[in-house]
Amino acid sequence: MAQGSGDQDGKRSFRVVLSDADFDTLESASGAFGVGKSELVRRLVRASVDVGPALSSDGLEGIEALTGQVRIVGRNLMQVLKAIHRGDAVGIAESEPVWRGLQEMIAVLDAELTGLVDGNGVLLRERAGLAVVAAQPGDEAA
Repeated sequence: MAQGSGDQDGKRSFRVVLSDADFDTLESASGAFGVGKSELVRRLVRASVDVGPALSSDGLEGIEALTGQVRIVGRNLMQVLKAIHRGDAVGIAESEPVWRGLQEMIAVLDAELTGLVDGNGVLLRERAGLAVVAAQPGDEAA
C-alpha cells in the first residue's frame, strides 16, 4: 500500500509498506551501495525507466514462458529417469542425442534468463550510479 503526501517546497513524500524480508533487503542494498534507503529508491526509480525487459510486463511474460519451458525439460528428465529405474531405457550410447538435445535446450534457456535478469540488473545499477561498496576491515560477514 502506497500513499503520497502533498507538495512541500517542490518535494513529495511517498510511503511504502514492506514486508520484513523486503525491508531487510532494502537495508542490505542500501549498505552495500553506500547510500541511504530513500536515495537508493530514488535512484532505482529514475534508472528503471527504459531499462529493459526485466522490468516490463513483456519481460515478466517472457520469464513465465521460459519457466514453462524449464518445466518441460524437467518433466522430460523425470520421464527418462523413471524409464531407467524401470529398466526400460535404452543404453547411454543410444540415448546420447536426447541428452545432447536437453543439454542444448537448458543452455539456451539459461542464457535467455541470465540475459533478462543479470544484464538488466547491471544496467539498472549503472544507470542509478550504484556500485557495491567494498567491505570495511571492521565489517562482519553476513
